[in-house]
Amino acid sequence: MIDFRYHLVSLVAVFLALAVGIVLGTAALNGPIQTALTDDLDRVTSQKQGLEGDVEQLRAQVGASDRFALGVGPRLVRGSLTDHRVLLVTTPETPPALVERLQPLLRAAGAQVGGTLRLLPALADPAQGQLVEDLVAQVVPAGVELPDASPVERATTELAAALVRPSKGAWIERAEAQAVVSGFAEADLVEFTAAGPTLEPSTLAIVLGGPAPAQLPAPGQAAQAAVLSLVAALDTRSDGTVVAGPAGSAGEKGLLHLLRTDSTVVRQVSSVDNADRGTGQVSAVLALAEQSAGRTGQYGAGAGASAPLPGPVPS
Repeated sequence: MIDFRYHLVSLVAVFLALAVGIVLGTAALNGPIQTALTDDLDRVTSQKQGLEGDVEQLRAQVGASDRFALGVGPRLVRGSLTDHRVLLVTTPETPPALVERLQPLLRAAGAQVGGTLRLLPALADPAQGQLVEDLVAQVVPAGVELPDASPVERATTELAAALVRPSKGAWIERAEAQAVVSGFAEADLVEFTAAGPTLEPSTLAIVLGGPAPAQLPAPGQAAQAAVLSLVAALDTRSDGTVVAGPAGSAGEKGLLHLLRTDSTVVRQVSSVDNADRGTGQVSAVLALAEQSAGRTGQYGAGAGASAPLPGPVPS
């Protein structure tokens, strides 16, 4: 008869055999596994170093492209905006560098900067709707027909009438234009900095936006809609308007994406989606020249771009 001691010895023998098998198997496989892992690590390290080298090379190429564009840019745009005055429009998301880098090229093109309009968040805030509506009614210039639309759309129509005019068209009375701009500024809806001692109308406008946000809650959507409303109003009342933003601004939630997917605005307003690069800054000025000649295009490398940059300005 098999007793408990026999079972115990049998179990010990089984576990001992398993332990010996594991030790022997590990010893046999340890070399090949370690070699394979070492080879994989070496391969990944080599790939990483290769990618780092590619990134550095691409950065150098982009830097060289920027330097080339800014070097030849003044000659490319020379005289393309002679006799034009350009209004600069910014938003809270606009990188300050965009404004600083663009102005020298505008001057090289022969344009004057008419002033800088900064849109403030309160303009698009639904909670400020009644304030905006009351202000619009108080300072509406003579002869300006306001749309039967939202307070923001009526406000942007009024602002456009006060700040721009076509080269061969009339402007509203200077006192009325100043009243509009002052009224909106005093209500903390916009900020305006004139280029000279008096308010002068611009014949072209460039709206500078920011990168596409990762998320776009309701306030952000309202702000973008207000900017697009102003863009359309400026384009209607001037020789043309361009919207420009940094790389990525044509992303899914960006202002340029909103413009390029609007079937009406995209046929009238030009855009540049890489204005933080030298080529994009040159493109923005050339796009303004195209607008003054009645042509429209979407430029850059983002979604919806029709070409990398506009063609040369006709001599």
